[in-house]
Amino acid sequence: MAFVDSGPAKIYYEPLSDGERPWIVFAHGAGGNAASWWQQVPYFYDEYNTLAFDHRTFGRSACPLEAFDPGAFAADLKAVLDAEGIDRAALVCQSMGGRTGLQFSLENPDRVQALVMSHTIGAITTDEIVEARRIANESRPEADPPFGSWAVAHDFHLKDRAKSHLYNRIQAFNLNADRSRLSTAQAAPVTPADLEGFNVPTLFVTADKDALIPPNIVKMAAQFIEGSRVVNLGDAGHSSYFETPDAFNEVVHGFLREHLK
Repeated sequence: MAFVDSGPAKIYYEPLSDGERPWIVFAHGAGGNAASWWQQVPYFYDEYNTLAFDHRTFGRSACPLEAFDPGAFAADLKAVLDAEGIDRAALVCQSMGGRTGLQFSLENPDRVQALVMSHTIGAITTDEIVEARRIANESRPEADPPFGSWAVAHDFHLKDRAKSHLYNRIQAFNLNADRSRLSTAQAAPVTPADLEGFNVPTLFVTADKDALIPPNIVKMAAQFIEGSRVVNLGDAGHSSYFETPDAFNEVVHGFLREHLK
């Protein structure tokens, strides 16, 4: 575990390495932190070096609340990679972390070997996407307390109450994160024009029960990244990496093996 300064923020990260192997960097969503990847890090470590970090104000990363700015996420990631001397890596990004991964990839394409966008469209924006998200938000069912959550399938807590509870407890570690600022302090939108010529190999992962960013919205965004793939994992919600880790890991592993040499 380590910290690096990025402007007014102090970013916490966890590198695990074993020699000269490709790196995978995990960027969590708004409901998580570096601990969210407990089912991915041990799986991928047999073949790759891994690094998970806490976004500013999340988990153990400190940052004045007035300096919380999603637009700084990519700079925070760059600070982490520079501190560890990581020239190139694959980025596996969940939900909010997609803003980090996509923006960093746009700014530093030569440093990204592959990009996994898990249940996220980053900040890709068109009028059609904005309208589709409005409709999705209005039709979203209520979460079922105390164990249910929008961040997983609506019935996940009925299948695995303990794991659903664990998801909520990991989220509760974010004592200083002001989630309301995610909507008021938005990262700059990424337009189709911004993605022209973008050639980082990209995989979008979605699932049928994602109530936050449904599959139709993921497909709308993916069409603007030439050559990107969309994989639907079926019976999962917004956090397939957490809900169905075996399926998630297998799909991501297959994709990364094509691009991490």
